[in-house]
Amino acid sequence: MEPGVLLQTGLMTTIAIDAGGTYLKAGVLKNGILLPELSFIRPSYSNGTPEQIVGGLADLILELSTAYRAQQGIEEHPAGFVIGLAFPGPFEYESGISRIRGLNKYESIYGLNLQALLRDELTRRAELNSSMPWLSELAMAPIRLGNDAVLFSLGVSRLFPEDKMLCLTLGTGLGSTFIEKRKVVTGRSGVPATGMLYEEKFDGERIDDVFGSRGILSLGDSLQVRSSDDSVQNLAVAAQSGDPSAIQVWKIYGQRLGHMLRPYVAAFQPDKLVLGGQIAKSRDLFADSLLSALKPEQAELYYENDVLGQVFYGIHQLFDTIHNIKEFSE
Repeated sequence: MEPGVLLQTGLMTTIAIDAGGTYLKAGVLKNGILLPELSFIRPSYSNGTPEQIVGGLADLILELSTAYRAQQGIEEHPAGFVIGLAFPGPFEYESGISRIRGLNKYESIYGLNLQALLRDELTRRAELNSSMPWLSELAMAPIRLGNDAVLFSLGVSRLFPEDKMLCLTLGTGLGSTFIEKRKVVTGRSGVPATGMLYEEKFDGERIDDVFGSRGILSLGDSLQVRSSDDSVQNLAVAAQSGDPSAIQVWKIYGQRLGHMLRPYVAAFQPDKLVLGGQIAKSRDLFADSLLSALKPEQAELYYENDVLGQVFYGIHQLFDTIHNIKEFSE
């Protein structure tokens, strides 16, 4: 049965996995509702061989599906499972081919079709366990992949289905997605053709390098604020404790972020500017300077703490034909 039919008949059970560099974080959604009691964290083996990476994913899928079946009292069938994976880019998400290289994670699957490899591994395990016929149905479940930042944004979009939003995840780098009425926007209204900002330039530098943790640490170095082993969190704690030099780092960070965003906000006119990710937890240190630098443009600042949960909801939306995520442009 196709995912859209499953969704419309209320039979869909989504296995959702967020593939990070250190851990795989996973959950299950029943008919689009996240089941908090089925939450797993397992090693990602992202620096391992393709066999180790795919094997770890297959192990987790089987663990999740088994736990779900036990919880629901399902003995025979896999309850209309679909399998969705959130992966960092670069990645050819539609074809399932990884283009991740130079990021110290998932190097060994560069150029490989992860979707096909995972399907083959699930099929192999089903053939080895003929006493568990439901595994063969699980092995045929639809598998789809998406960008982690985009899936976060799609998850948030279900909370504001009529809004235009510019969503940012601030962490190691800067993830970004432009959303209008629950769909990803690309190539129009000032939005880059890719729909993302990380490769765009600000003051001659890649946005990804300026507004993630690397950029904050570099800013701290340029202002001679931090010692060599200070982290972004250290700078946040220092600012919260009243250190004027650390406060200045965050003020300048907010100003630069606002100046960078201003032309995109002016062209796209989002209702909300959504912040998520580790750096966004320190938003009180830079929100005022960010909003000030955006002027005369305005957007409501919205902070989303549950990034992982929203990624899971975004993964479910990969299979939602009612609110599909297809990008569109003029």
